[in-house]
Amino acid sequence: MLGDRTFDDRVAAALARAERTRRNAAPGDMPPDEAEYLASLTSDAPAMEPDLHPASSSPQDQPAHDADAQAAADAPDEGGRRSQADALVAFVVDRFDLFRDESRTAYARDRATGITRRLESRSFRDAIAAAFFEAEGKAARDQSLREARMTLSGLAQADLRAVHVRVAGADRRYWIDLCRDGDALAVRLEPGKWAVEAAGPIFCRSEAMQPLPVPTSGEDGIEPLWRVANLKPEDRVVVVAWLIDCLRPDTPYPVLELLGEQGSAKSTTQTALRRLIDANAADLRAPPRSAEDAFVSAASGHVLSLENVSHLKPEIQDALCVIATGGAFARRALYTNDDESVVKCKRPIILNGISAAVTQQDLVSRALSIELPIIRDAQSRGDLDADFERDRGQILGGLLDIAARALEILPSVSLPADQRPRLLEFALLGMAVAEAMGRPSSEFVDAFKRIQRVGIERTLEGAPIAVALLSYLEEWGHGTHELTAGEWHTKLEQFRPPGSADAWPRTPKGMGDAFRRLAPALRQIGIDCGSAGNIGGRVRWRVNSKESFQNKS
Repeated sequence: MLGDRTFDDRVAAALARAERTRRNAAPGDMPPDEAEYLASLTSDAPAMEPDLHPASSSPQDQPAHDADAQAAADAPDEGGRRSQADALVAFVVDRFDLFRDESRTAYARDRATGITRRLESRSFRDAIAAAFFEAEGKAARDQSLREARMTLSGLAQADLRAVHVRVAGADRRYWIDLCRDGDALAVRLEPGKWAVEAAGPIFCRSEAMQPLPVPTSGEDGIEPLWRVANLKPEDRVVVVAWLIDCLRPDTPYPVLELLGEQGSAKSTTQTALRRLIDANAADLRAPPRSAEDAFVSAASGHVLSLENVSHLKPEIQDALCVIATGGAFARRALYTNDDESVVKCKRPIILNGISAAVTQQDLVSRALSIELPIIRDAQSRGDLDADFERDRGQILGGLLDIAARALEILPSVSLPADQRPRLLEFALLGMAVAEAMGRPSSEFVDAFKRIQRVGIERTLEGAPIAVALLSYLEEWGHGTHELTAGEWHTKLEQFRPPGSADAWPRTPKGMGDAFRRLAPALRQIGIDCGSAGNIGGRVRWRVNSKESFQNKS
């Protein structure tokens, strides 16, 4: 039928039939549909040969015919030659390894360079389009690229491989992707040594990730870092331990929170720390509005870096806990089906703000809240950035020197069972880092305990239930107090801080839940809080205070 033919075929057939009719037959012999179509092409036009392939036209000029022309170009011709989509598939299969990760995301790894890209990424599309043109002398059509990628994604599902972002490894042997254009060089870090070589693991780079400098060893080590990172000398060993811990994907990550008043170089310090281990097109990002936003931002690089955080909703803080320890966020892929899209990651987190935004107890116990000092002698930001970029390779080399020595020392480090914090892996690494820097391990332990204690006290001061409980104990005396949740709710109501109505539990059950959340933090300041069991049909809560909050702090 006429409707099944392409635009060019219809025009050519109508013109040929018109010429034959003019010479050999009466005009009425032409089929009505072709006569009408020819008339529409020639009416009000100059008597000239029609141009079936105009030199240029906008997409709006031929919206109805582009798809037909594309389909005809991609379809095998009468000689059996393959379509351009098939040619693109063969081109990629000949040059790339195709595989998927555990989330079924498809990847292609260039055999020549070792660079791995997601099949659906813009970087893969651009790379294939350019390489195909160079090899074949033809531009790949958009429809052909789409069809080829669909086929390639199906082929990739047959091979499951582990894919990493920036860091990989376990058991004191790690890799750090330098993310350089044109090659797959990475740093191999082991106890006592490190080297730059072609990466063993498979690394995939997001569009936003930027390269790290090739590290070099120098006499100054990491000292140039402190010219741009505004940290108190007693806090530096903790920050160095955090940086090295970011290179270990096999342990939970602590959350680094930088606090300070306006002008204390919070953003400058955070940018320097991030660019040292995971440079990104957006080194600092705005706080996420939802848990989904947090996971998507985390997946775009290795470090989740948030700036000017004044408040984090409880659900966001819960999401940050999951990201720091490793987890996933699932969402519906399309509204038209039941498929899920899963974002799975484990990432280090760093954020800054004027006041503490980490307030949920679960996140507080994983956080390192560090107060930045006031800057007395401000310097030009441009000069600081230029100096840092110049020294970044040496600083990274100095950090790797410390990391290699710390990994060598790590097996000999231990803590007594009654002194082990929740961040045990980080605490042990920090002790090894202190020794690798030529300092006693107790220097890290003291700084770590001080930072955690200050963070816990700050959190308790911002929790209305904790403030009311401490006021109650100061008035009624320390020791053991055992009441039902309802009785605690009534008694603590008298000590409720002003302006805390929204955060105050409305029911006895809510009071019990609040006690349960605050129990770990209260224990750190000498107050044991827990359920005494169901007595007489009602759950009783026991609070045992050994000493005052003021004395403990």
